[in-house]
Order: sequence, then structure tokens, then C-alpha cells
Amino acid sequence: MKKNHKLYSKLNGDVLPFVQKPVRYLGLETGTTIKDIKNIPLKFALAFPDFYELGMSHIGMGIIYDILNSVDYIACERVYLPYPDMNAKLKEHNIPLFSLESFEEIKNFDIAGFSLQYELSYTNILLMLELSGIPLFSKDRTGTDSPFVGAGGPCAFNPLPLNDFMDFFIIGDGEIATALVCDAVLEAKNDLKSGVVDISDYRNYVKRKLAEIRGVYVPGISKSVKKSLLNDIDLNYNFDFKTNKYVYINKHIVPLIETVHNRLAVEIARGCSSGCRFCQAGYIYRPVRERKKDTVVNAVKHGLHTTGLEEISLSSLSTGDYSEIEPLLSELAELTTEERISMSFPSMRIGSLSENILKKTAAVKKTNFTLAPEAGTQRLRNIINKNISETDLLNEAAGLSQKGYKSLKLYFMIGLPFERIADLDGIASLIVKIKKAAKGLNVTVNVNNFVPKPHTPFQWFPMEKEEALSFKINYLKKILKPLNVNFKYQDPRVSFVEALISRGDEFTSKIIYKAYKSGAVYDSESRLFNFDAWIKAIETENRNQNENKFSHGNDYQSYQGYFKYLYEEKNINDSLPWDFIDILVDKKFLKEEYKKSYMQNAKSIYYFNSEIDGEYLSTQNCRKICCLCGVCDFKTVSPVYSSKAANVKMHKNNIKNNENEKDKNSGVNDNYDSSINKDVFFNKTGINSVELYNFNGNNDIKVKTVPFSEITFTYSKRGIAKYLGHLETVKILLKAFRIIKIPLLYKESEYTLRPKLSFSNPIPFMSESDELYIKGRIPKIHAASMNLTDLKDKINGLLPEGLKIININL
Repeated sequence: MKKNHKLYSKLNGDVLPFVQKPVRYLGLETGTTIKDIKNIPLKFALAFPDFYELGMSHIGMGIIYDILNSVDYIACERVYLPYPDMNAKLKEHNIPLFSLESFEEIKNFDIAGFSLQYELSYTNILLMLELSGIPLFSKDRTGTDSPFVGAGGPCAFNPLPLNDFMDFFIIGDGEIATALVCDAVLEAKNDLKSGVVDISDYRNYVKRKLAEIRGVYVPGISKSVKKSLLNDIDLNYNFDFKTNKYVYINKHIVPLIETVHNRLAVEIARGCSSGCRFCQAGYIYRPVRERKKDTVVNAVKHGLHTTGLEEISLSSLSTGDYSEIEPLLSELAELTTEERISMSFPSMRIGSLSENILKKTAAVKKTNFTLAPEAGTQRLRNIINKNISETDLLNEAAGLSQKGYKSLKLYFMIGLPFERIADLDGIASLIVKIKKAAKGLNVTVNVNNFVPKPHTPFQWFPMEKEEALSFKINYLKKILKPLNVNFKYQDPRVSFVEALISRGDEFTSKIIYKAYKSGAVYDSESRLFNFDAWIKAIETENRNQNENKFSHGNDYQSYQGYFKYLYEEKNINDSLPWDFIDILVDKKFLKEEYKKSYMQNAKSIYYFNSEIDGEYLSTQNCRKICCLCGVCDFKTVSPVYSSKAANVKMHKNNIKNNENEKDKNSGVNDNYDSSINKDVFFNKTGINSVELYNFNGNNDIKVKTVPFSEITFTYSKRGIAKYLGHLETVKILLKAFRIIKIPLLYKESEYTLRPKLSFSNPIPFMSESDELYIKGRIPKIHAASMNLTDLKDKINGLLPEGLKIININL
């Protein structure tokens, strides 16, 4: 264990025994990269400003972690937001925030990079900086006493609200830009040592270097920034600095506790071609870039063979639009059936959920499906350019029911431009039709409040006020109550803070700071959301600005007028705070989309026929025809599809209009090795496949009796592993068994398959023992060929420190 033993000893005695799930803070996971950090030239703290369970589910963190750790002169280590109990203990014992891999203090790193996924996590960043002993404000950091603090992610496309706290931002795809930032800081460190730069100018010297990198915004230096774009993602993200090419990677960190998304996430595409006018991700991640089918299949196989996870998630903004989705699922179906793996899709566009997709995903485990109609009527869906039909939705709901699925989650948005009460009634009407078409399907309705996000056609529209949103939520509660659905909604106060930050400018930094000092922390956790702290911060800053506009105390209505920029529609010719960020989408295109929504609304009112009638008002999916958004020049930047047949057919004039319009980076060569050594774990044991044995609901063998042998794994739990709970320990062992492909017999339930196992009784938390066991059954045909000593060694090679197989008996 290459950890700071002094810090661990203090944690072990004073902290870890007194907090929930202490393994969150121990870094015991398999798949981590642990280097001798004291002898590494460049140290990067990869920070996620939310809890471990959420951060470990984020695919982007894993990508950056692997890229940086592939370089021998960079050590990248993780740090997550501590839970309130851990936060209190760290403060009580004056222990600074530390990294998981080596227990190194965060303030000793060269760079601390935060992932910006949600605006309400911003005060968490301030907490993490404070716990680390790093000055909150960039202006207060001097010399080499503090790391350079940066941030990236979707929220960074409006960096201004965090300007006061950050030294730099990465705008756009982070793979290359993050690596270049590390190189620039390392070069500056060497210049400092050699006397090229004086310590008094060191931080500004580094910032000037960072400002020269495409996609990097440095407050106070950068005037405008063009987003970083990785034009070809048909690779596994690992950058080889010696060849300047990407190569195949083999790393997956396997969490020791249940995470929010406890599955293997494999990115199959980046970007979305649908063009929904409210969706920020659909614009900032353009163009669509798909990975080749074979690359995805290899990534899935490799991930399953190194993690032992039982579910895969094909990650994309619109998974069903992937060009080769059905051939991909056909290949994966054999794998998932053989190894009892379930598949899930985080985002399926209505109209893309075919019968074949349902059939493939239902083979092992019937995962819940999520669909997003967004609006209750076709009129409003047309206005927001949600190009789906009610017929498609009803057909897909019926298909889910027919394939045995039990649950469907539907996402809607309220407060959209031009919304009417009839659109809310349309939600209830839609639910009635779904329940009729898909009998027995449990429906959950999730309602979010529209926030006009930067860089979208709807950025000029106002946000609806809290009282109107609250009225609509209560109205929906009333009309949905008789329909027997689960109804969930977002607190309008949360949406207000989200809008306040996402649409803010430099002044917003002051409000964020005051809110933090007033107790706003952990706000991304709804039960801990502290709205009063935001009210206090707003009123304090209002008094500081000598604009006494609050006359009714601390109620929500009293300060709405102060932020009228949230509630008043903008002139499309006025400048917006975030205009200096170039997302490559032409602003003229965004304006046209904005105008089309107006014309679509007028059309729905007056039913006129004119030159603006028909398909003109609906912007087509750019998989069919280029929509002239300005991102692609079809030379250096263009959509990338997994098959040639799926490439967009462009009219010559479309291409001509895009020529030389923007200066873009060329793509990166996809030189990687996709081969996988399938026998790496089990080529000596004779366990070369996993056979399916079917059981009925009573756990009896459904087909002819299979001769089996009982196998007992005796294990010990000592030292640092004492912080693992019983269920956590069992799941870690089962993942190791799956990786090595021990052919355990399975029992079948209505929804899934589980190994037929028995366990020793749980021991008290923090106790140690050498007499724990797991018992299972394996077919005798496999038992005869098993080398138990070799098998024990292979399992132990996959277990965290302190957890060890002592003996295996047949």
C-alpha cells in the first residue's frame, strides 16, 4: 500500500471507525493506478464535487484518469466530496482532504481539476478547497504553495460564475486539452527550477501558457475561447505521448460499494443529432461521433473480463440512434446471455426502440426503461423540435409490456416557451393512452422545470417564475392522482438556483461565495438543499451593491425582480455573458431555431398556410441532411458514423456553405490494439466457458439433473479490509469469481439470475476473522479439471488489501 501511513494511522484511529461506509475514503478498488507519488514530476488531483457513489458512476472521470496515468511522469489520483459525517471528523481532527490512491494532501498536488456536471455542486467545490487548505479565491494563491485549480465539463461552457475561484477552465472535449495542461504546468515547473521564471511571476507565467491551449479559458487573460474538439472517438481514449496517438487501454476501477450506476459504462457515441431546442448537450457536444461496432464490442468484452460487473450500459445522448445499434446488440446478445449480463440504455429516443432491441435487452434481466416525451402535446413538441410522435411512444410502451417489462419512466418538462394548460392536460391524456396500450406497466412521471441554458436556441427565452411552476406542479398532481402513477418533480427553488448560476456572469461568484458562507453546501442532495442560504447571499450582495430592492423580507417573491434577467425575454441581438465561448455552432443558426419556435407557435394558433408552413419549421435530424449549424466543414470536422452506409448525404451547396467557416482541429489517428487475451485469467484451469443451467422459481433444475460438486471458499478479512461490510465483501468476491469465470450454478427469478450460494454469518463491523466462507455449486465436469491452488492465487490477485482467500475445498 503506497499510502501516507502517518495520515492513515490518524484516520484509522480517530475518523474511519466513526463514519458511515469508510471504504469510500480508502482507495482499495481494483483497477486503480498507484504510483510512487513522491517521485512523480507532475501530480494531478482529479476532483469530483459530489459523493463517491455518484462520482464513481461518471464515465468522464475514468477517461481522464486513464489518459493521465498512462503517462509515466504524471500521477493522477481521485478525490470526492466527503459526506457530512466525514466532513465533520476531518475538521474536528484538523485533517486535510486527501487523495484516495496515496492519501496525499490535495494541496500538495500541482493541479486540482474539478468536474462540473451540475450547478448546485459549485459550493461543494468551495468546501473541498477549504478542507484542502487551498485559498478559495484564485487571486489569493501564490507561488507553488497551492495547486492550479481548474474545471471542465458541461457546466464549464459558462465559466463566469466560477471566475473568482478557478485558475483555468477546459471547454469542450477534455482528452487532449487536459494532457496539454499537464505538459504546460510541468514545463513551467522546470522553467522555475532553471531560473527562466521568477517565483513572483510563476502563477501568471503558467496561466499565460495555459491560455495558449485550444479549449482552455483563463480568467483575466483569455478574451475568447474555441471549444476543444476530439473529432474521432473510435478509440479507447488513451494518449501515447511518445507517438502522439491514442492506443487501447485496459483499466477499469471497480468500486467496493454500490454506486448510483453500478454497471460497466461503455461510450458508443458522443453528440446528438436530434436538435431539441432546449437541450444544451445537443449543441455543445456537436458533431455526432460514433465508435465502430467492433471497438465497442471489444471494449465491452474487456470491461466485463476485468470488472466482474453484471450489467453494461451503452452510453450516448441517444443510444437508439447509433448507426449499427441492432448489429451491435446481436453481437452483444450472445455475450450477455452466456455470461448472464443485462444491458441498459441511459438515453433512448422515442421512435428508436425497435422490437429487436427490446428482445435483446430482455434476454437476461428486464431493466427499467426511460423515455422522454418532454411535452404532453404534439403542438408543444413541434415548438421545441422534439421530433417524435404519440404513435411511436404508444407503440414502444406496448412493446415493453409485451416483452415482460414492468416499469417505464417518462420525463416531461414544464415552463417551456408557449406552454398552455392544455399541454399539461396532454400529459395526463398521454398516460391514459399508455396504460391502455401497455396494460400492467408501472409508470413513473418525472417533471423537470425548464431552465433556458446557454448556447441553445432557447437561451433568449425567460424562465417561468416560481409561483407559476408551483401552480403547474400542483395541477399535475391533481390530474395525475387518479391515474395511479408515481409522480416526481423538481423543486422550483432548486431550478431557480440552477438558472441563477447557469445564466450568471462574474458577479455570480460573489453570490456563490456568500451562499457557501451562509451554509449552502451539499445542495445537489435534495434533502440537504439550503435555500435560505441563497436568499441571504442574494440580499447581502444586493445591499453591498446599494440596490435595496428587497422590501418584503426573506420570501421568494421579494427578490425575483432583482434577477429580472431570468424572467424577461432577451433581444436576440443583445450580447450574452457567455458569447465569448465558441461552441462552433453558428449563432445565426441558434437565432433561426429561436425564430422557428415562434413561427411554430403562430402556426398552431392561426393554422395558416404560407412559405413557413410544413417541414421548414421542423429542423431535421442531421443524420438525414445537414442542418447548416456551422460545426462541420467536412474537411477537418464532420460527423463520424460507425458504418459507411450511415454517413450523411450532403448537398453540394450545404458543404459549400460550411467551407472555411471555422478553424478546427483535425482528428486524431485511431492507432490502437483492440486484441484481448481471453485466456489471461483461466487458461490453466480448464474453465474455458460458462454454461447455462436453468432453474425454475423453486430453484429446482428445470432440465435434467446436472451432477454437481459443492465448493467452499474460506477467506479472511483483516487490516484495512475490516472496514468492508458483509454485503460489500460478498459482492467483491462474486465479482472476482465472475472475472475468473468460475462456473457456479445459478438460480432463476422472475427478473434475473443469481448464483446459488450460502454464506457464513456476518461478523460485527470492524471485526477481523480467518473463518469466513462462501459455499456454492459447480458442475462436476468442471470440478475435475480445476487447479485449486492456481485458482486461489488468481482470486487473491483481484481482491483488495486485507481480503484473502485462505483455502478452497471441493
